[in-house]
Amino acid sequence: MNKITKARFEIWIKEWDLITKQITDRSGQSGGGLYSFVNDPENMIQEIEQRLGLFLPEDLKDLIRFGYFHAEVDWAFPDGILIPFPNVSEGDLGWNIKDMDFPGLFDDNGDEMQQRRYLAFHMAGNGDLLLFDLESASGSAVVSWSHEEDEFRLLAPSLPDFFERITKLGLIGAYGDSYVPFLGADGLEPDGTNGQLWQAWLKDYRELQWEDVQNDLPAALRLFEMIASDDPELTPRREIGPLLKEYHSVEDILREWIARGEEPQPKRNRRDRLILIGEAMGSDAADWVRTLWTAKAGKDAAERPTSEAPLVARREADSGNDAAQDPAAFLPEADEGVLHRLAAVCLPEDEGLPLVLRDIEREARQSGRRISPPTYSLAAFHSRRVIPWIEPHVSFPFSGWDTLLAASRPQAEDLIRWLQSADALRMTAVSAIGLLPEDEIPALFAGPNGHAERTELLRLLETLHASAVLRKEKTAISEAIAALAFPLT
Repeated sequence: MNKITKARFEIWIKEWDLITKQITDRSGQSGGGLYSFVNDPENMIQEIEQRLGLFLPEDLKDLIRFGYFHAEVDWAFPDGILIPFPNVSEGDLGWNIKDMDFPGLFDDNGDEMQQRRYLAFHMAGNGDLLLFDLESASGSAVVSWSHEEDEFRLLAPSLPDFFERITKLGLIGAYGDSYVPFLGADGLEPDGTNGQLWQAWLKDYRELQWEDVQNDLPAALRLFEMIASDDPELTPRREIGPLLKEYHSVEDILREWIARGEEPQPKRNRRDRLILIGEAMGSDAADWVRTLWTAKAGKDAAERPTSEAPLVARREADSGNDAAQDPAAFLPEADEGVLHRLAAVCLPEDEGLPLVLRDIEREARQSGRRISPPTYSLAAFHSRRVIPWIEPHVSFPFSGWDTLLAASRPQAEDLIRWLQSADALRMTAVSAIGLLPEDEIPALFAGPNGHAERTELLRLLETLHASAVLRKEKTAISEAIAALAFPLT
């Protein structure tokens, strides 16, 4: 395709609107299309050419003549879903011909240089650019520039080719690394191997419904990996297990879902899938999680000194946890956070929490370092039993410890004790109060001493506020006081 026609451009716009509507309807994220028009296109063309000191390529003139001198079309996926190409998290197509300009680029010495080859027409949210290569044969070849790598990548030999290719790919972009999986020598290759895989996945994301796949377990799992979310307005992960169990046995679900880890895919997806399985299946996946911990224990035993390993291995062999298949094959290397999260969501607290705490302590002993805030490992337990364990480990900077304290369902007496303790514990408690969900704060004072406990907390906070010197501390204390300022019933 060598020329943009008005008819073809209107077809593209309809396709862009359909793509964004279908994706945003499912994703729950904002998105859509915005187009700006001009009543006197020839005058605008003349003004732009005078400002830039060049004759615009015909493709750009055509856009203005059609009236579309400016456009923004975008969509976004929700966090947490499994995507074939993890860098493709959003769609972003746009241009502003009226304001496009020559960006300042940098030479090998880091000095800004003036150039008149690349004309920027769109900037991504991270600062990456889409540009026209004015020295290309068409004068409108589209290239991407990555601000982190300072690298140009050809996307299409002309603007109409770019529109055609990016439409097939669902408007991916405009972060530079979003395009990388689909690039060939001539730019984007929507019909290449990755392009076809992506188009098939995106079609399912846009169109597939539970009613279509409820009796087809592999297809059902593929759908839930696309849409699983902690957003209550979408598909919460905790609701997936009950839906699947209406049509399939627990054994079949786990066998099929675990086997998906053997398919070619990004390493991050293997890791995220394990967590998704655990969060969706909960206690139904407890035995599977135990096999993963047993495999880890065997690996740890093999790495211990020779005199210690046989005893540990013998003790673990006596536990009687036999996996139907090698669980180590489904355990991402050096990612104990996965096991910790699975222990929190699948095992009874009396079993899972001690496992994780021992693992954190063992790692600290082996590394010889202080324990950093194990927020990812422990927050999912939402257990008050975490609080006395973390207390002796808290130090400045307290970032992470406050998040973990807030997630561990503290009671008023815990917060009072911390506010009366050393500086690190005191400021951690102050920050944690500000992080508590608003609907959980009344539960702090639900007991018979609730009124007295809130009075004491406010007194301690007011005293801290009066003695605080740093503005940052005063602000944090004020936020904590405001969080507790609600009427008791």
